[in-house]
Amino acid sequence: MSVDRNKNLFGQSRWHIISLLRKKSMGVKELSSELGMTPNGIRPHLASLERDNLVRQVGVKLSGGQPAHIFELTGEAELFFPKAYGVLLSHMLTEIRSSLDDSDFHKLLTSTALRLARNWPKATGNKVNQIQTGVDVLNELGGLAEISEEDNKYFIQGYSCPLSEATKTHPEICFLAQMLLEDLTDLKFERCCTYGEKPKCRFQAL
Repeated sequence: MSVDRNKNLFGQSRWHIISLLRKKSMGVKELSSELGMTPNGIRPHLASLERDNLVRQVGVKLSGGQPAHIFELTGEAELFFPKAYGVLLSHMLTEIRSSLDDSDFHKLLTSTALRLARNWPKATGNKVNQIQTGVDVLNELGGLAEISEEDNKYFIQGYSCPLSEATKTHPEICFLAQMLLEDLTDLKFERCCTYGEKPKCRFQAL
């Protein structure tokens, strides 16, 4: 998401507050001085950002003999700033791919998926519950997925790929997601992903 779009989303004042708090924790008085606004003008914006879990209070310090709350950004707020992860991953895959044959490259993707899967407990319950575990993990990784049923077949349908920047040039990375799902759920999946400018994950549970 671009900076200009974020300004429109939050409004100029709140976006300026977010940008300042990204540099360091501040109190209302400091923010007021930086933005040329009154403290009473700052507080409603901070309250709104707190409600959205983008800003939190992290302490109190004396200011003019009075206690003043100090604010900082939450991890969720950082998600609104552009990241280089996808571009970096894409370039790293290009370098790795050029030095490995198909067999070794797939072994690398598989071992990476299995190592990643260790961060979550194995799925339990019936087939739907197992698939839901896979959906929850994909969403935790930054995707947007849900279970869909078509003609008595179950699918994990994604609407936003967490690895979209990399899959544009390396669609084979979906194999990593498939291996992750299979290890977590003990089910087999078939990839039915959509590639291109707006890739979408789709896996059929077999």
